[in-house]
Amino acid sequence: MKQILRNIVKCHTAVIEGKSGDGLIGFDLAGKTLGIVGTGAIGLKVAEIGRAFGCKLIAYSRSEREEVKNIGVEYVSLDELLKKSDIVTIHVPLNNNTRGLIGKEELSLMKQGSILINTARGPIVDSLALADALNNGRLAGAGIDVFETEPPISNDHPLVNAKNVVLTPHIAFATKEALERRAEIAFDNIQFWKEGKQNNKII
Repeated sequence: MKQILRNIVKCHTAVIEGKSGDGLIGFDLAGKTLGIVGTGAIGLKVAEIGRAFGCKLIAYSRSEREEVKNIGVEYVSLDELLKKSDIVTIHVPLNNNTRGLIGKEELSLMKQGSILINTARGPIVDSLALADALNNGRLAGAGIDVFETEPPISNDHPLVNAKNVVLTPHIAFATKEALERRAEIAFDNIQFWKEGKQNNKII
């Protein structure tokens, strides 16, 4: 979010090219409405971070969680979330109900100048419709870490040449600490299984 709001890629390019920061004024997160699609463990953590930055928090999910409400998140319909959010961030699994969840019609509901973040699964968002929304200026930017297939993606993918988009190769999860936690969870799950106990930890 911050990379897009603060034009980090453009700022980097400006420095490399010997230019100044003229015209690269960004935006604060504070005061923005952050719309969270999916309030599982990751969505909840995003809400907590958004609250720390002073965002107004709204969410859409198939089920409402009290712990999410308790930190000040208001549950709304998907359409209302898209209409009200300055930033929409997606945190749902890919299944028959979420495939194509954000398409041309849904993107048309988003506020002029809003931002879309997808670090969940690529097919949840229609990439061609998103590229069109970016190129015609309806959306101010997008941050995309996931695609229809695992990277590398084709150089003719619609988002490769879209305006104001930051693309990363499905690496949002990949930190040294996160990988260590994944290993610990896997080991714990095996130990619970050996002891004949039910364990609901997920990687």
